[in-house]
Amino acid sequence: MGTNHEPADKDRRSSGSHDHRSSECYNVVSELKSADLILVRGTGLISKAIEDVEQSPYSHTAGYVGESQLIEANGFQTIGFIGLSAYIGTSDVYICDSLTNQQRQAILKAAMNKVGGHYDYVLLAWEFFRYEIHRILPYREGKNVRICSTLWSDAYREAGIDLCPGIKFPSPGDLANSKLLRKVGSL
Repeated sequence: MGTNHEPADKDRRSSGSHDHRSSECYNVVSELKSADLILVRGTGLISKAIEDVEQSPYSHTAGYVGESQLIEANGFQTIGFIGLSAYIGTSDVYICDSLTNQQRQAILKAAMNKVGGHYDYVLLAWEFFRYEIHRILPYREGKNVRICSTLWSDAYREAGIDLCPGIKFPSPGDLANSKLLRKVGSL
């Protein structure tokens, strides 16, 4: 859910060897399209706590917008852009095979409209109650606040695609389990 997520070393370079993992990463990166989702395995204490609570390998979601850039909602930052390289070695790529180019553009526009917004710490606490106490509390999401996974699930909804039917505020783990998404590889 992206709070205080520590990206992988932004300056990490390939050792020059052409192992299966680096070939897979190149193939996945070269095939990325706008609105593809990047689900991140966290490395920090808060990220690990999110993964444990959700019982998911993922603690963060970002979305591809083109030219090696992602949009994300991350704790202690405004919603904004980050380079794709920040998550190489710690993330998997999920795609929605049924997206049309028009839907991709609508999703991208919806996500871009949230840039500059704020992280929703109240919703993060709400998610904790959903997972740990198994109670759905009343909650109304603010106009320009999101957690990482709702930033992208809401953008998909605005384009007419509900990635997680019946789950108003999906987590990264919920997105990974979506029947509409398919994992295509790792970064």
